[in-house]
Amino acid sequence: MSAKYAVLGLVIERPGYGYQLAQRLEERFGCSEFAPSGVYSALDQLSRDSFIRSAGQMGAGPSRRAAPRTIYEATEEGVDHFEAWMLEASPTPPLRDELHMKIALCRPVDLPRLIDMVHGQELACMGRLRDLKQRADEDPADPHEWSSLMRTLARDAEVAVWHARIEWLQSARELLEQLHEEPERTRRRTRAAVEGRSRTGHLQVL
Repeated sequence: MSAKYAVLGLVIERPGYGYQLAQRLEERFGCSEFAPSGVYSALDQLSRDSFIRSAGQMGAGPSRRAAPRTIYEATEEGVDHFEAWMLEASPTPPLRDELHMKIALCRPVDLPRLIDMVHGQELACMGRLRDLKQRADEDPADPHEWSSLMRTLARDAEVAVWHARIEWLQSARELLEQLHEEPERTRRRTRAAVEGRSRTGHLQVL
């Protein structure tokens, strides 16, 4: 997912400079993992398309060698473009998850490592969920502020996604563990049967 529309929407809400916008993007869409470099790429593209423009500059900040920071504001064309994007239908996201592919292509010999990967991702998703809940505690919904309500609604959607992901990972891990244990049980039964026949043959010889 491109950061273009997220950055444009933030600039429409309130003008800002690159680093400031990257911080706001992280606060609003932390789980989307937008890279700071993506923010600057989006600003360059939006500027070329005349959807944003310079609204002046701020000082260089703590470092005297740093260049002045350009403050960006949205143009009328940018607001119209954003509104058109907001009103168009959103496509269903494609399921191109690397872990899904690894499971689909897994061989029996890969099971131990795959189980570890699934469990590791399960723990990572639980960490994301904790971060979201902490953010919700730090930024409770204000029923009288529109942007606060929308942030809460978006965050609730992320919480639901992570809950569903964790549930799937747990069920997948349990099934993979069963598949991994089954051959071992089969080997134990086979070994016991072979040893039983050996003992029986030995007694017959005696």
